[in-house]
Amino acid sequence: AIYYDLHRNIDQYDFVGRMDTNFYFHLETMATRYGEPLATILNETFAYQQYTASRGGGKHENIGISEDYDGTQAPAKVRQFYTAHSVRRALEYMSINYVLLGLEIPEWAREILREG
Repeated sequence: AIYYDLHRNIDQYDFVGRMDTNFYFHLETMATRYGEPLATILNETFAYQQYTASRGGGKHENIGISEDYDGTQAPAKVRQFYTAHSVRRALEYMSINYVLLGLEIPEWAREILREG
């Protein structure tokens, strides 16, 4: 599982970011640390600079709400491909990672499970 490789090698990484509510700030940290062309590519892909404090955008948390104009739209995209059954199977397969890394089950997964 992902956990074992990550846990075994975590001290060798010079940056570990998370796709959580501070996602834009993790992108900014990566862009600052590794410079160009990564900074430009990250901004073209995620448009994070308009939301981060160092760019004057103030604090912005990316929570992936589909209705938000600036959200990732990820929950809506995930619903196209996942059913309650497939979410349950994916969580079973990845459960060790969620438990050992202390990860929260994403809200979109909880919603699909509740609706299924």
